Amino acid sequence: MESKFFKVSALTAAMLGAVAMPAMAQQDVPQNIIDEEIAFFSESKISGNVNFWFRDRQRAGKDNAPGEIIGNDTKKGANLDHGSVFANLGFNSGYIADTVGLDLVVYSTFDLYQDAGKWGAGHEMNFLTCDSPYASDCYPEGATAEDTGENGVSYSTANLKFKFGENVTAKAGYFQPSVPSTLGVNWSFAPGTYLGGEVGANFGDLALGAVYATEYKAPWFKSTYEFQNGKGEDAGEIYSLGARYTLANGVSIDAGYGGLTDGDRKNAHVKVKGTTDGGFFWSPQVYMIDDDNQYDDTAFQLAFLSSFASGPYSFRAETTYTMADSTEKRDKVGNFAYRLTEAYGGSNGAYDIWWNNRSDYNHDGELALFGSMSRDFADIGATGLNAGISAAYGFGAKSDKAGVDELKEYAFSLFANYAIQTGALKDANISMYYTQYYNDSNATDWGAYSNAFNDETDYKLILTMPFGIK
Repeated sequence: MESKFFKVSALTAAMLGAVAMPAMAQQDVPQNIIDEEIAFFSESKISGNVNFWFRDRQRAGKDNAPGEIIGNDTKKGANLDHGSVFANLGFNSGYIADTVGLDLVVYSTFDLYQDAGKWGAGHEMNFLTCDSPYASDCYPEGATAEDTGENGVSYSTANLKFKFGENVTAKAGYFQPSVPSTLGVNWSFAPGTYLGGEVGANFGDLALGAVYATEYKAPWFKSTYEFQNGKGEDAGEIYSLGARYTLANGVSIDAGYGGLTDGDRKNAHVKVKGTTDGGFFWSPQVYMIDDDNQYDDTAFQLAFLSSFASGPYSFRAETTYTMADSTEKRDKVGNFAYRLTEAYGGSNGAYDIWWNNRSDYNHDGELALFGSMSRDFADIGATGLNAGISAAYGFGAKSDKAGVDELKEYAFSLFANYAIQTGALKDANISMYYTQYYNDSNATDWGAYSNAFNDETDYKLILTMPFGIK
């Protein structure tokens, strides 16, 4: 890790030196060159956020008797119960000679309190004590939530950025993919980070992208780590290609393909997006993963996303259908997660579906439905206030485990957001999110399914405060 930081530091020092040296000899340099170098700083931005996150998630089954069904309002206990503070600071430069610039973002997190106890675990709004999602000591037996989480500082971005004429851009270093590809990042308040680079090209209505990465880190880890397959073996590096084309009528077609250099896992997607003259957004999508270690056949998820706004009201209606027949968990139902590593937190994909109703509703054979309605109250004098309700329902996933029936899972959520309009906290945002999740099966624990939960109640209260220095 020291060598990786040395490389980034050396590049940064060299670039800053290139800026500073001509400034010391301005009398020998044409004025237009000086202006371009000054633009590195004059067009730069320094900004950040301070955020507070409070969460209380209660999960059923804490004191289940042997053979007791997890639903039916069995006793709940604290799975997450913490208050956390996040702060970040970013520097985004202008470009030297309209060609090269620098982006830097560091962040820090710490817990105000952590009360989940032995039944809980470390969480994603702070750092885990282990080094990667592949580590065997992330959740040691008998550890408390306090034992598995720690405060600290890390980086999310430290990359050089390039512009080559009007059409081509590039990044190199620690970065988040921004060109068409199959790659995305995990999020807390900070994004996940790849080590590598990307190249993008735009030619009118056509956008092309290529990404290559050697390591990754989810934001709840302090340092990047190499990619591994589902067997815990080195999987080499990640690569991905993508393209997006916008038709004359505004409809866009987005396609991507990615893979590992030393592994058989590949992923791909096709997304079509359009908006009617009346403002109705629609988007059929298909996501695919090919991995002989995890799935019998190519796994896929079909999705349809739509949204519409009318006056102060906004509506969403979405559905997914998943086929993900598991090879490695014969007594469990397989699940579909769009990324190039099997392990959660090992990488992530360019995935548009986010229902925020606890489960991913992504089990083999599962059909899921989602709906949401929200209202903006500015028209009645409450500028900045928005509130709504959402619900999700999934069914059809079946386990081969004896005595376990079809998974039926559903949830509803209530949410409200207020953007502060005046005063010292102007532009800060307060949000509340409450979810009630039900696992309506006859299993004695969620483990009969690979990615469901016991019954839960989940409450989140968040204050975000952005600031700008320059």
